[in-house]
Amino acid sequence: MLFFPLSTDAPVYHWPIATVTLIVLNIAAFCGTSMQVYYGHLDLEQIHWLNLTFEQIDPLQWITQSFMHINPFDFLINMLFLWSFGLVIEGKVGAFWFTAIYFGTHLICAALAQTIFYSLSFAYPPIADWYTSGADNGIYALLAMALIWAPENEMTCVFVVLVPRMGKMGGGFVTEFKIASLATGFLFIQLVLFFFLGPLVWQAGFHLLSMIMGGVLAMFMLRREWVDCEDWDIVARNEWLHPYPLFCSKERRVRLAHNEDIKYDPVTVALSTTSSPTVSHAAYMAARSGSMSRTTKGQRVSINQIGKSNQNATQGTSNSPASARQQEAQSHPEFNRTAMLLRQAISQNSLMLANQHFNKLVELQIADGLSDQTLFSFVKLSASNKDWISVMRLLQMIVAHNGAMAMDARIRIAQLQLKVLHQPNEAIKTLNKVQFQPPAGKKGEHVLSEAQQKLITQRDALLKQCGAAPPYTDKPDAQRSVD
Repeated sequence: MLFFPLSTDAPVYHWPIATVTLIVLNIAAFCGTSMQVYYGHLDLEQIHWLNLTFEQIDPLQWITQSFMHINPFDFLINMLFLWSFGLVIEGKVGAFWFTAIYFGTHLICAALAQTIFYSLSFAYPPIADWYTSGADNGIYALLAMALIWAPENEMTCVFVVLVPRMGKMGGGFVTEFKIASLATGFLFIQLVLFFFLGPLVWQAGFHLLSMIMGGVLAMFMLRREWVDCEDWDIVARNEWLHPYPLFCSKERRVRLAHNEDIKYDPVTVALSTTSSPTVSHAAYMAARSGSMSRTTKGQRVSINQIGKSNQNATQGTSNSPASARQQEAQSHPEFNRTAMLLRQAISQNSLMLANQHFNKLVELQIADGLSDQTLFSFVKLSASNKDWISVMRLLQMIVAHNGAMAMDARIRIAQLQLKVLHQPNEAIKTLNKVQFQPPAGKKGEHVLSEAQQKLITQRDALLKQCGAAPPYTDKPDAQRSVD
């Protein structure tokens, strides 16, 4: 069984040009050297000088050894994982820095190994007959960096089964793995190769050195904010690391504490119509950057005035009928216990248990007492399992609460109507309700907050997909009011 990674939901900003080039060069090198030896067209001694040998100091071998693979299985595994981790790392730093990191790791490890063992060969002559090769060191460095920058992101992989069955040559399926799981799988395979193929112990030491180099570099670049992981990195995902200045700057700690960084929504991922969820997210980020670069300078955006109910939806009111129903439901003697069990089931990603506890609340007619935060967490769990009926029901409950998350819920409902139910007209009706009440006395002029701008950007993108125009248009630059 073979697998091939197709895409990742990790935020990436560059095409994997250098990664593909490296794989092509490795394939060419393998076909021109090891395969020729296998078919008898070349002798092993003729390509021996391309490996990293310890009978001399040869800087050329520090590079050539990274393209040499003696074992075909080791070559195949290395190329698959070079693509997997290269897709993430090059996607974040670009081709130039990716190439520098990859070959820099090989140069340091190869130079150090050749210098040490060439020196030892004078005391122990058999060392001069040793040699090594392979792309392992560079891949181990990329692996460590991926674990730092995208430990919880996922990789979409195609698995191909090559075992003949029922008269057909295998089959295939598509699934998703966390990048951390892929890294663990690579380490496991390397341990198996180490056990059965018998690499020398010192090679494992240089693999560990490569991982340390990659990990330290990844943490340094993350600390200096030279790489944008959009809070999917190991520091952002582990609150206990935030207080340490070595890992998290004061400015970033403040941003994380106030939740100013945009989190990727699993509902949007599940509803994405692009080949990679990252593409749709990157498109949103690009649109957001363009609009926010203006609003942060004080530009005022003209929007339509709407009724009192929409003002409540963005600010929330304690005396609304929905709020009264919530308070009444929360006073039920069974509410607190059942709601707690529901939250526990959601945190454990158990959809079956969550549905059981939610149905209990519905049976007791106290489901209205659930907070919008709990309902949104339930929405994400249901969406990850593509239970769209439950998702729609939960989102409608959030809208009915008329609270701070009502507009966000309308965006999600419109996504369902457009991409799942294929009802663009209904989606347009829902999206036209995503508007914000300007402050009194401003005559329709309102500076959108970042959260509001995000919703407006998402709304306009969906309206464009529906073939409709936004419910407002910006004034010409000369007529805009600037603070």
